[in-house]
Amino acid sequence: MNDHQKHVLVAEDDAFLLEMIRKVLSKHGVRVSTAINGQEAIDVIDNDPPDLLLLDLIMPNVDGFAVLQYRKNKNMKFPVFVCTNLSDKKTIIRCEEFDVAEYLIKSDMDDDQIWTSVGKYLR
Repeated sequence: MNDHQKHVLVAEDDAFLLEMIRKVLSKHGVRVSTAINGQEAIDVIDNDPPDLLLLDLIMPNVDGFAVLQYRKNKNMKFPVFVCTNLSDKKTIIRCEEFDVAEYLIKSDMDDDQIWTSVGKYLR
C-alpha cells in the first residue's frame, strides 16, 4: 500500500458480519470506519471520506440506496462494493446505475473473498 493508510467504510447492520469484515481489513493494515445504518454512513462520508465503501442495501433508518444516491448527488468518486443477500436482477441493475464497483452476495462471502476484492481496489 502507499504512504497513507487506506480507509474503508463498512456500512452493515449485522453486528457479526460487520465485526468479521472489520477484522479482515484491519489485519491488512486498513483503517476501518463502521456504520450500522445509512445515516451513520452518510455522516462518515461527509466527515472522513473513505477510499472505499462496503455497503449493505437493507439497513434501518436510511437504506443503502439512499447512501448511493447521496454519493452520486455529491459527485463523490470512491468505489462502492454492495454487500447484500439481494440477488435479483432488478436490484443488481439498479446498483449498476449508481456505478457500483462490485456486487457481493453476503451468504457467499468469506475472509479471503473480502480481502481479494477489497485489496485490488486499495493498491
